[in-house]
Formats: sequence, C-alpha cells, structure tokens
Amino acid sequence: MKRDVLKARAASLLYGTGLYKLIGSLNGTSRLPVIVAYHRVVETFKASLQTTIPSLLISRRMLERHLDWLGRRYRLVDLDELAARIESGEDSKRPLAAVTFDDGYADFYEQAMPILQKKGIPAAVFAITNLIGGAHVPTHDRLYLLLARRIGRRNLPPWSGIAVPKIERMTAYQATRVLIETLPAAAIDQIVETLEREDEIPARLLRQFRLLNWEQLKRIRQCGVTVGSHTQSHIILPNETAPRVKMELAGSRADLENALGGTVRHFVYPSGLFNTTSVQQVADAGYRYAYTGCTHRSEEYPLLTMPRAVLWENSSLDAHRAFSGSVLNCQIYHAFDMAGGCRKRHHELAN
Repeated sequence: MKRDVLKARAASLLYGTGLYKLIGSLNGTSRLPVIVAYHRVVETFKASLQTTIPSLLISRRMLERHLDWLGRRYRLVDLDELAARIESGEDSKRPLAAVTFDDGYADFYEQAMPILQKKGIPAAVFAITNLIGGAHVPTHDRLYLLLARRIGRRNLPPWSGIAVPKIERMTAYQATRVLIETLPAAAIDQIVETLEREDEIPARLLRQFRLLNWEQLKRIRQCGVTVGSHTQSHIILPNETAPRVKMELAGSRADLENALGGTVRHFVYPSGLFNTTSVQQVADAGYRYAYTGCTHRSEEYPLLTMPRAVLWENSSLDAHRAFSGSVLNCQIYHAFDMAGGCRKRHHELAN
C-alpha cells in the first residue's frame, strides 16, 4: 500500500509539473506516437484473478476508461498509419496512438471488439498461430495455473535433466516469469508435463484461455483489425536456437498470410524479450515493423524495436484504487522505469 501511495504521488507530481515530458525526451518516447498493449479482456477482474497471470488481465470497464482517456488526448489510428508516420518522420497535428492486443485470446472478440467498434477505434491483434482454434492453451497460462495450485501448498517435484532456477520461495507469478524468461520452450514444456502428471488441470479452468479461431480472425480482419505475428508457439527468441527462431518467425507469417491473405508486416516479441541477434532474425524473416514492451531500441533497426506501454487492470490505479489519468500517463511514457530500470534482458546470451 505504501508503494501505491508513493507511486500515485510521484505520478501526480510528474504529470502536474510536466516532468513526464522531460522523461519522455530522455527515453525517446516523447518523439514517438503512443502504442499501448493489452492481453486478456474479461468481464470482471476479480473473477479471473485466481487463475490468470494478473498482469495479463483488464476488465471491460477499465479498458473503456483507458480508451476514453486516450481518445481525448490522441488520434487513435491503426498500426499501418502509425508506423508510416514514424518511418516518414512527418509530424501529426494531433498526437497519434495505437491500441494492440497480444496472444489472440478469444475474449478479444467477445469483450474488446464490441467496445472498439462502438467507439470507432482501430486495433491490432498479434496471434500465436500454432494455437489458433482448437483447445490449445498458451504455455505461460498453463504453467502459471499449475504453479498457483502448487507453490506454498506442497513440494515441487524433482526436475529430471533440467537446470531449473530455485523457485520454491517465489510467488506463482514470480516463478512463472523466471522460468519463461530463462529456459527454452522445450524445458518449459517438460516442466508443465511433469506438473500435470501429478496435478491435472480441470478442463473448466482451461476454457477461459481459449484463443481466437481462424473464422474469428477473418471476421476481425474484415472489420479493419490488423493481424500480426507473435510467433507460432510464443517462444522467447533469445532462449532458442537459430533454426527454431527462423522456423517460428517464417512459419507464423506464412500461416497468417495463407489463411487471411495479404502481407503480414507487424510482429511482437513474446514477453518483450529480444537481443541483437533476435532483432536481426526478425529483419531476415521479412517483417517491416516490430514492437517491444520497453524503451530499448536498436540503432540499426529502430522500426523493429518500437516501444509499447503494456497495460493491465492496475496500471492506472491511484493509492485509493481509483482510476488516475496521471498514473496512466506515466505508464505510457515509461516514467516509472526511470527509477526501477528495465527488468528485461537484452544482452546476448553465451552459447
């Protein structure tokens, strides 16, 4: 609670004095249009909180508050127009912003799409193509749910042949994040399989994580939603071998183009993690624009490292748990990152 109070006071000071603009000029965000990112959109936040990674959730009501706040301050455009403006360096009479959604959850179609259509707001969805349709659940959701049901209640099983970080004293969220960000996909799959052998997840809990199917993707594309790539299976690029990354980048783009038609030009790095090699791999795969979750950018490929503000239910709450435009503004300009620094890993990993 003390942290929330300090954060709210800092946001009020930064917003009231205009210091957020100085921070924006230092980290480069003030020279760029705003791009915000969301994941799951749910009817009520609390109802989903027990089974879902909290930072992936936003309620319909809070999403609408965010969109209304953005709409009063920016001209909301699609990614093609926004990226073209960045590429040309042309100034806009009114600041531009774009709205994006990662992973391609079905609740985008059910919860977010009606709000966006009502308000006439364009958007983009970044799909994990191997999981489109069917009963597949993103690995990070399955892992979190398994850990949330186990950590603090009973001992974790032995991990055969995997160098697993010490996660016993972490929260389910911390453990999920550490595992996803440090281990290759094959190791994560093995951990999930090990946990599921001892504690199978009921189907009723998995249904909430269902993803868009191809028919829904076609419909939203017809409604003007940009559909971009988020790899085939949500791999963390710096954690994987070059052949695996090449296959996932090229494969996801081909999947979308074959099913939907047109050219896929936009890509989002899963978990926002990238390094010099992975940016080059995205360039080699033919993407024109790629988006991150922080302010780190490549001098060689600035259009492939465009920053976004990744938002969720609590991103805009003040110390009284009420919506605060000043807090949201600081999130958008990454003002709080100045104190804590970027927690993402962008250096090259030793083989």
